[in-house]
Parts: sequence; C-alpha cells; structure tokens
Amino acid sequence: MATISRIKALDPTVINRIAAGEIIIAPVNALKELLENSIDAGSTIIEILAKDGGIKLLQITDNGSGIDENDLPILCHRFTTSKLTKFEDLTSIETYGFRGEALASISHIAHLSVLTRTRKSSCGWKAIYSDGELTQQNGSNDPIPAAGKIGTTFTIEDFFYNVPSRLRALKTANDEFTKILDVIGRYAIHCNNVGFSCKKFGDSHYLLNTRPNLPIQERIRAVFGSSISNDLVQIDIENGFNDLGVKRVYGQVTSPNFNNKKPIQPVFFINNRLVSNDTLRRALLSSMNRFLPKGHKPFIYLSLSIDPRNLDVNVHPTKREVKFLNEDEIIDRICLKVIEELSKIDSSRNFSTQTLKDTDRKNLQESDSSQAYKKPKYDYNLVRVDSQQSKITSYLFKPEMDSQGMDTSKLSSTLIQAKEYTVVPKETVDHNLQSIIDLREEVKQNTSKKLTNIFTNISYIGIVDPRRRLCSVQHDVKLLLIDYGAILNELFYQIALWNFGNYGILILKAEAESSSVSIEKLLLPLYNSEFNPNQTIQDIQSTLEENSEMFEEYFSLKFENGTICQLPLLIKNYTPPLSKLSIFIYNLATKINYNDEKECLKGILKHIALLYVPLSFGASDEFQTDTLNEILENVLVPHLRKNFLAPIGLNSDIVEIANLPGLYKVFERC
Repeated sequence: MATISRIKALDPTVINRIAAGEIIIAPVNALKELLENSIDAGSTIIEILAKDGGIKLLQITDNGSGIDENDLPILCHRFTTSKLTKFEDLTSIETYGFRGEALASISHIAHLSVLTRTRKSSCGWKAIYSDGELTQQNGSNDPIPAAGKIGTTFTIEDFFYNVPSRLRALKTANDEFTKILDVIGRYAIHCNNVGFSCKKFGDSHYLLNTRPNLPIQERIRAVFGSSISNDLVQIDIENGFNDLGVKRVYGQVTSPNFNNKKPIQPVFFINNRLVSNDTLRRALLSSMNRFLPKGHKPFIYLSLSIDPRNLDVNVHPTKREVKFLNEDEIIDRICLKVIEELSKIDSSRNFSTQTLKDTDRKNLQESDSSQAYKKPKYDYNLVRVDSQQSKITSYLFKPEMDSQGMDTSKLSSTLIQAKEYTVVPKETVDHNLQSIIDLREEVKQNTSKKLTNIFTNISYIGIVDPRRRLCSVQHDVKLLLIDYGAILNELFYQIALWNFGNYGILILKAEAESSSVSIEKLLLPLYNSEFNPNQTIQDIQSTLEENSEMFEEYFSLKFENGTICQLPLLIKNYTPPLSKLSIFIYNLATKINYNDEKECLKGILKHIALLYVPLSFGASDEFQTDTLNEILENVLVPHLRKNFLAPIGLNSDIVEIANLPGLYKVFERC
C-alpha cells in the first residue's frame, strides 16, 4: 500500500532558488535588470565587461547616483525597492525596476559583490552577498570602506554554480555573449542620454561603444552598421493618439531600398521598457512587406509612450511583456502611419530612378508572415492563384507603346501630336500645410481595414464591361466584380495627396509647335456645351494664370502664355487619357473654391485623380480592351496591392459573384 506524502513547507533557500530561476534564466537576464537599475539611477555612462559569455564574470559599472551605505544590508532582500510603496503605484510607475527581486535572485545563484559611492559620501563602500545576505569580509558582515568613483559597480561571478542543471542548459560562451551584446545594443539605440560600452575580459578593444547624446542614426549605425543606418525612415507621431491614451509614437524603420534577407528582431520599447509584442511585430512586418522585394526583411525600432494607467507592466517574471488598453486600435494606427511614410519613399524611389523607356520591372510584394501552424485545406478551399506571383505576360509588357494608358482613338490629334514625360531630379520636399495633414488624416480615419486587406491580396483576372468600367479579380477563394473606375479614382487621389508637391512631370507638345498646347484650342469644343453665358475663354485663362505659381509649385501644372506646358505624373508607365484635358482645364478654372485653402487643394487633387481614371469605351473595341487589360494588370493593380487604403465607402463598388466552396457544391469538383 502506497504511503501518503504529507504536505510540508519548503526550506526558504529552496524557495529563493526556485524564484531566482524564474527571474534569471541566463546571464543576459541579470544584465538587463542591472542595466535598468543603472539607467534608473541617472547614469550617463555604463560599461560592461564579460568573461566566458558572462558565465564566469559579468561586471556592470555606472556613474549614477550610487546606493546609500545604510541601504546595503537589505539591498539583496526580496521585495525591497525604492520605486514603489503600495500596489496602486504600479498604475503610475515610470521606472524600469519596481519589484526588488533582481539582485536577490542573482545573489541566490551566483557570487555577487557591489562597490558603490554616492555624491555626498567621502568614500565608496563594498559589500559581498550570498543568498540575499551580506557575507563576511575582513571578519565582519558589514560593508567596508573602499576607494571608488561616484556610481556603482556590480560584479557577478560563477553563474549557477549551485544549480548545475541550469548551468548545463546554457549555450556556448559565444552564444551567451551574443545575447548580452544584443541587449546592450537595444538599450544603446533607445537611451540617447546614456553612453554604453562593452568588451570581453582580457580584450583591449570594445565590441560596442556609444557616446551619450548621439543622433539616433549614429546609434543605430554603431549597433547594426551603416547598411541599416543609411536607409532609415523616421516614424514620428508627436501628439500620439490622445483618444487611446498614447502620448507619442517614435521610431525608425528601413526604407524599401534596404536590401537584407536575414531576419532582424524588432526593437520595441514601451514607456522606455524593452519588451516583445508578437501582435505588433506581425502587423508591422505585414504592413512593410508590401514595399519590400520578396524574401527581404526590414529593421524596426519603435518607442511608444503610453499613459501608465493604461499599462500593466507586471505580467511576466522578466518584465519582457506588457499589456495595454486599446492594443488593436493602437497597432492599426501605427501601421497606417508606417504605410504612409513608406509610400512616400516608394513613390519617390520610382520617380527618381526610372524614365519612360525603362522596361525593367520588379515585383516588390511579399506575402504576410507565415504562421507556425496552418489548418489543412480541402480542395474547395485552396487558393489556386497567388496574387504575389507574376505572370509571364508581365515581362512582355511594353510601357513605351503608343497606347500607354490612353485612348488614342479619342485624342484630339489636331491639337496634341506627341506625349513624353521626364523626371526632374530633386529632393523630396515635405510641404507641412495643415490642410494637407488634415486631408491625409481624413483618409486614414475613413479607411476600412477589411477592404484594404482584400486589395492587398487580389489577383487580376480581366475586364468584364469596359463601358461601365467593371473588371473581375480574385481574393482568396472568392471571385469579385469591382468598379475599377471608382476604385482607381480613389487610388489616384491618394497617390496625389501623399506625394503632394513631389510629382514627376509630363511634358505636353502640340502638333507643329516646339512645345506647349494652346488652352484656347482645347476649350473651343466646350464653349457651347459647358460654358455659362457670362463666361469667356479669356476668363478661364485669367483664373489659371492668377494661380499659376501655386499650380507649378504644388502640382507640377504649368500654364504659360495661354498654353499648358506640363501635367503632374502620378505613376510611372502610365499617362492619363489626354482627351480629358479640355474638361480638366475647364474644371480647374470653374469648379475650385480658391478662397478656402483646404477646399482648394482637395478640389485640385480630386480633379487630377479624375483626369487619370481610364476612359470607358464599347466592348466591341478589342484593341482598347487588350491595351487596358495590360495596363490594369501590370501597372495599376500592383499599386492597389501596395499603396491603397480602401475607404469604407467602396463597399458598394465590390460585389462577390462566386466562391470555390459554392462552386464545389454545384459541380462537386474544382
């Protein structure tokens, strides 16, 4: 008969070693805790020395405020801290440490000594700890005076000397040192007022060395190298999201030009605390992948400042995870900001490096991060067309063909003989007009996450009705009918809005003339049908000339001596239907409220977008259908996948007409 084991209280030494094993898993965990203590102490210089990956020796020296001599006897007692006094203080905690467990845990699994000196002390004090208590030195358990600089030096030796199973579980010395260097580098990037240095025991050179108050790009260069620091895009939401309790979001991410296939773990700080957040990581990678070549990996550094009342920091023994309110909404808004900033770089990159006759094409899409576990898919649920794969016809597409993006049969050939566009090399200018900022914010606030996800993963099939401007696309296992006229109108508006003041230039040439197209000749066909009785062509020209400086500076529109010389170029390899030019000019002069800045800019952007929308035509015109099919598939739909924030109002322009599970029920096969 089996004996019944009685319940007994564990010995305090056993309890403390178990607890220490939850806090300190490897030398890098001890390093992180002590780094945070040094930063909390106001240090501006922190030096780290490691031997055998920190297992034999890990020393952290800072120039902070030091530890008072009278606090040394209880320094390594569990739950002794200067950071809080009651549980409610956790709702406003802004320091790194708060539980008072780190030093206690270290003293239970390693040999710990502390040398410290405060500014008011005439000498330093040295203390040695074991199992949370002071141990004898020179025949006394009390701290002893010692020479030392202002600040504190923690020396930890022989990690897990009394827990052999944990010691055996550690990786090689090089692996452990790599982890140490990685953590120091992350704090070096974030803490701009602290200088960090790290070297191996016995080496004369530092493997990492940063000075205080370096620019963020220089700190990233010191940690990750110039390949990353030379391709950074700033993410700065200075006023945060007040309605969600976010004070500020700041970060640096690599641009679409960054060439790297090795994964880089993102650097996330929330309220100055180094954390990991899988939801944020996956969302950002998914947002950035649409701008990167297939298989390439970005660098991400992001710092969030959140109202401490909305943050729970006490959810993980090592404090590597935190929970905060409105997580999904906050992450969505951050991703939209990242997409906005990368879209600027993506468009600028395309315009500054390619010209009309450049036929090279690159597929810059990558599918969302793969999941660790995927449910099995049956035949009727298989996606048989991958939106991220190119067709062979995409490599045969010739952007220099005459019919490029235009209905040539409907052009006023007596007015416009040739079209060419050029790119004027210039640095991207950020016009910080409040009206433009407000218009961009309106787009973001009106974005449908569900519809945007659909457009990110569509595969183009073909035009269904060119007169009504309808085409079919596939998303997942669904066949959709979309109004490409309405959708492209919104796409062109967003491209014009996000690239405001930084367009390419489309130069117009008239027949038998060296340059420019006469406005009077363009408007004559409209005179009887569109003009009000009191309007004259001279009135139109006068309005355009009065605003010509604004048109040229902000919209790359140039009116000169009664002619139109150039138009804004929104997308490479696509020019607008120039048969719309007459009504476009007429609308600019008569449909815009020039007395209100926001309404004026919005109106011009809307009419530019409308100019770019492809014309409708009869289904019997096979040549135009084939031409537009090529342009939609190879030029415009890729922009929908990469750069489009679908507004909620587009719901009515998308109709599901079939899906594979439904077809399987009818035909019983795929």
